[in-house]
Amino acid sequence: MLNNIVQYKKKFFIIIAINIFLITSILLLSIPAYKYLVKDKVADNDFVKGQVIINPKAKSPAILSRTLNIEFIAKVNESLNWEFLPLQKNIKIKIGENNIIKYKGKNLSNEIITSTANFIVNPEAAQAYLVKTECFCFTEQTLKPGESQIFTMVFYIDPSIDSDWYFDNLKDLVFTYEFSEYKS
Repeated sequence: MLNNIVQYKKKFFIIIAINIFLITSILLLSIPAYKYLVKDKVADNDFVKGQVIINPKAKSPAILSRTLNIEFIAKVNESLNWEFLPLQKNIKIKIGENNIIKYKGKNLSNEIITSTANFIVNPEAAQAYLVKTECFCFTEQTLKPGESQIFTMVFYIDPSIDSDWYFDNLKDLVFTYEFSEYKS
């Protein structure tokens, strides 16, 4: 009987030791596996903004025949004494085609004002496919009293949007920029 208890304890401790070894191995292997699976494959000159890789020198991989209508809305925060408007209110673009949009901003105050532009896309999920290669929203903008300036945005819609079933019926996008005073 005592011999059975000793054998039972040996089996029990062997099973516990094997489980500890397996759990430790899984934990140790999960770290490099996780790093491999979520690794950002970002090339030189790219940076990540809002989970979207943006490369200022990138060219669209393909231009599709599918078109989208884009409406441009320009707003100014009520605390900012600026005038801001798109030079084109609507355009029709081909997916993958580079587009240049210009806005005009004017400082209506008697002071030098530095501001930043916040950007919203509607529908919001489409922002993942918007690639801005140049944009005034990347930096702060400073205007002297009475000064006007043309602000430029160069962008394209990534052609991979065409393979996303969620956007199969997408025909219209709305881009909204809102300038607000920059507070350092």
